[in-house]
Amino acid sequence: MRCLITMVAVLGAVAAGSHLRAEPLRLPDGEPLVAIYFFPHWWDPWKSSDEAVLADMRRLRAMGFNTLLLDHEWSQAIDGDWRLLDRSHRLAARAGLQIVPWLSLKTWSDVTAGDRARLARKWFGVDVRYGVGQDGKPAAPLVYDESVLRAGAGYTGMYLDRYAGGRILKLRWKGRERPVVSLSVESAWGGSFDDGTNAMFRHWLRRRDGALERLNARWGTRYASWAAVDPRDVAVFDYAGHVKGAARHPAAVEDHVAFRAEMLNRSLARMAREVRRAHPEVLFMAEIPYQYGSEHPHARAYRIDYAANPESCDYADIVLFRCTGPLSASEIETLAKHRRRTGQRFVLTYRTYSDWDVAADAPGFARSVSSYAEQAARHGDGFGFYSFNEMVDTHLAWSPGLGPEGWTRERSERAIGLAAAMVRRYRSLVGGSAHGR
Repeated sequence: MRCLITMVAVLGAVAAGSHLRAEPLRLPDGEPLVAIYFFPHWWDPWKSSDEAVLADMRRLRAMGFNTLLLDHEWSQAIDGDWRLLDRSHRLAARAGLQIVPWLSLKTWSDVTAGDRARLARKWFGVDVRYGVGQDGKPAAPLVYDESVLRAGAGYTGMYLDRYAGGRILKLRWKGRERPVVSLSVESAWGGSFDDGTNAMFRHWLRRRDGALERLNARWGTRYASWAAVDPRDVAVFDYAGHVKGAARHPAAVEDHVAFRAEMLNRSLARMAREVRRAHPEVLFMAEIPYQYGSEHPHARAYRIDYAANPESCDYADIVLFRCTGPLSASEIETLAKHRRRTGQRFVLTYRTYSDWDVAADAPGFARSVSSYAEQAARHGDGFGFYSFNEMVDTHLAWSPGLGPEGWTRERSERAIGLAAAMVRRYRSLVGGSAHGR
């Protein structure tokens, strides 16, 4: 079975010389942070019944989870005048769960032209500026533009005000109780290839390389002037080829990725600073798809196409990873390197799979529990899963007509049992109070 015993040998070797981290992230009552992606809207049948949503939430709480990771984007706030978001907080309160809200889709790319742009003007008083794709077609908003920064900070402030007495996650942080939100689901900016952004890229290159000759030597190019550097030139900036490992000038693409990651980080850092003017206690969590250093094909494509470099998350206090599975020894070392570089706290969440239908007495059950829970306890500051009911092909919750062919309630129950065992093991390792282990 895939992922049940993935990297067990490697993890065993790493774990043998490891010890638990000094202290995981904890809620004010001392519980360690244990989170799961759960969507009380969008997906049938959960969106149709408060009772069904509440039953799932209570089950998650009984499994040992205390925090829900939810898309609470501006686009959802305007749908029904906050109704679905209000329901999340109301039902989470009844279930005894906290919420970390993802407040934007891929860094405000959900503010599309047309009605959304007009609503952004109405809500935040801004005229959103949009970028241009490498093909010359309209692209997502310019993440660094003042219009996006004002809209993002404005919505975050509105959310914090509205749910100040709600279920926003609070963590014990350096002796104080502090709320946690995320400015964006996924650290992602597809970039823009308009003249202004391209000029900014050339300025970024000149500061980095100084001399054009040095740039040409690194890239294997023959530019006669800085003005000739044009990211729209797919012969040099071959994104599709680079994802496949076949670009003729990979260093050029990597530099453009690094530029976009830096722009993304600077923009979200400015947005965070603006939010903290009115909410100085708030902590910011960044969510990044795939662990640092992963060469999984999906991770490589996402990093390159969306500039999801580690540096894109430097503004955040906490980084949450959607890991592809148990981390390899090299990925663990990469994580440790960036922890030393930034001082950030890292939450490891793992993808659930539809083939986690493993009985408790099956040989792979205990190995899988060890692989996931013990790794998170040793190398992370929090633990969790994506998802419970997020995606049809990976969710654990079962409903007629959903999920892969052959997926049944019985298989779902076995998979949920495996996830619950991982949570129990993690909590037993890190303890349920600030000083207990």
